[in-house]
Amino acid sequence: MARFHPLYVRRSDGKLDIVARAKRKETNEPTAEQLDQKPDRQGISDYYRQVSLDEMKSLDWRRKLGGMLAREMGWKDKSGQGMYVVGPKLEIHGADMMLDSGYMLAAFPENYRLYEHVKKTVTDGKTEVKSKRHAGGGNDRQDAYLYGHPEGRKKRFRSPADFFPHLLWLANDESGDPDNCGCKLDSPEELEASFPGANVKPQRSSKPAADIKSSVSHAGAGVVRQPSVQAGRVKPEPSTPAPRPAATPKPLVPVPTPLPQPKTADQQIDSQYRTFMYRPGELIWFRRGQAWGLGVVLRRWVTGAEQYHYTVQPLSWPHQHPQSVTKSSDLEMRPWLAWSVPRFTNDVLNNQIDPARYETADWQGMTQHKYGNGDMEVDGSILAAKAIDATYTLFDLNKTVEPEPGLTEKYYDGLFLGAEKVWAGDPLRLQIGSGTDIMVLHSVVERKRTSSMSQNIIQQTCHLVGDIYTLSTVTHADPSVPTPAAPNKNPHLPTRLTRDLAFRNARSIPVKRTATYWKLVATQRRLDLNEIKGRWYEASILLPILQQQQFEEAALKGEIQEASLWMNSRGDCQNSNRPANAAKVAKGNVRKETRREAFGRAVPDGAVIVDGVVVPGVEGNVDPALGAVGSGAGAGESMDIDPRFDTADGGGVERGQQQAVEQGGGGFEEFMNLDDDGPQLPGFGQEYGSQAGQGGYY
Repeated sequence: MARFHPLYVRRSDGKLDIVARAKRKETNEPTAEQLDQKPDRQGISDYYRQVSLDEMKSLDWRRKLGGMLAREMGWKDKSGQGMYVVGPKLEIHGADMMLDSGYMLAAFPENYRLYEHVKKTVTDGKTEVKSKRHAGGGNDRQDAYLYGHPEGRKKRFRSPADFFPHLLWLANDESGDPDNCGCKLDSPEELEASFPGANVKPQRSSKPAADIKSSVSHAGAGVVRQPSVQAGRVKPEPSTPAPRPAATPKPLVPVPTPLPQPKTADQQIDSQYRTFMYRPGELIWFRRGQAWGLGVVLRRWVTGAEQYHYTVQPLSWPHQHPQSVTKSSDLEMRPWLAWSVPRFTNDVLNNQIDPARYETADWQGMTQHKYGNGDMEVDGSILAAKAIDATYTLFDLNKTVEPEPGLTEKYYDGLFLGAEKVWAGDPLRLQIGSGTDIMVLHSVVERKRTSSMSQNIIQQTCHLVGDIYTLSTVTHADPSVPTPAAPNKNPHLPTRLTRDLAFRNARSIPVKRTATYWKLVATQRRLDLNEIKGRWYEASILLPILQQQQFEEAALKGEIQEASLWMNSRGDCQNSNRPANAAKVAKGNVRKETRREAFGRAVPDGAVIVDGVVVPGVEGNVDPALGAVGSGAGAGESMDIDPRFDTADGGGVERGQQQAVEQGGGGFEEFMNLDDDGPQLPGFGQEYGSQAGQGGYY
């Protein structure tokens, strides 16, 4: 089979089940009787079966639909060197797309499923073919139908050509208004043409035809306009149609969404370049004298000459909490996702089939050395960090809408996602795409569906909406000419993004004669929480902290890469310190009403998160780790920190990191030996063996 590039349609109106008449719920698939494969007395089997994605019939449908989309949307560029994504709800994965390659849907839109109608006769154990008119292989018939239309099983698509206009609407129409769809199932005119004299609802108003591309040339059938029909009578069309406003052609490239403006002082601060790296309520790594520990930022403030300070509360087990400490340098702190979580000091905890959790941990058994001779504070902080990583908390409610009875949507200006605090207007790292793609967040939406009878919540979800960008590099030889990444050319992008690229381009242009910019891929994309790796960090700020020498060498070569390539993802910690053969722990999305609730008993009862940058009345305590470090049972025991970049996907290295290693880098382990002072790495109050390599790469 020839090479095909996968297409992803990110919007879907498909339904797995619907509420039919008399408020009766029914599945959106063939009936139970139709799914019954048992033959009758004559040996005739007449049934439907679901077609899996890897079967030839599914491949054929998706290949045809992908080809029609490519032709309809005109993805051949003028130079003949590649393809461009046009539809706002559509993605092409794969770089350097050549003209001799085809296109295929990676999958049908969500909740759409292909079923095959099989009819065959079995006589004496052999299939008897009674008709040669159907392309059913060895069966009498073997037609395929696509189920999932939001109005139920009676509206199924009979062929790729039938479904294509609906698919084109899903990929193109940003409004999501079904009145704009011209497929046979959504167009009253088409229903009238198929069933003359039928009693159908009046013609719906629709947007001008120019708003949605016609699928006539590829779908094989145009929309036939027929008179409206009501109560079995033909209603004549007016002789002089009412004037319609001139259509505004849609641009061939997506238009960026305006950047949300900060509404609070903290949001304004966090949108700036080279200010506070960490935010109140965030989970971080912090230096504890000669060791590193896990804690949460309780407050922050600034003093003269832009000196930034943080109050950090160490995480611990429930029965003993260290004092909070003050940190006045980013060199003494790291993002939670910059390092992988180490193994428990109580070794038995590392190999449990059902992993220990902070809320249900056997603290008494640990103090009695039931699981080893480990450090209670260390293992308590690890368990607490894993629990926090699996939570999310919404804040700053913006508006509430009710799009339909029983459905409420609440829009928020920010959320705590795992370890990090995220604002509308922030860039976020994505699980999908190239590995360095980002979303500029515009909305945080929580949807609640309640029962009409009891008003109980029957479904609650949270998703993020924003514009998707990918890094693109162009030739740029003249430093005096503004690059495509110039801040004044990108008002729709956060200042942090453009200022970071300005720094990096100032080093790549003189050496490599290239410049990088953020290219818009899609607008108003809706993503699930699990599709977010975490918040984005400036390479020009974070990488010098992680390893100064390697960063300076990369800067001299004009090769400063994204910091994302050297960071973990939210959820990776759930499996990173577990045996490779252990069952994977699912990423969690536990909603907490407040951020303080997410910390649970891992911090003292009196711990309070303080917004703003007001200097506290009493300076923070001296770091107790400057004296004796560690407390509880097993204090002073050794614990190996695994400096590898472990991810929940296994394999130890993500695609972006693997590329960095192949291009001459030593890997993530080098970040752990921060001081470059020998083979030993201090961590959690003890000495840990470092596995530093021979040089990093950015």
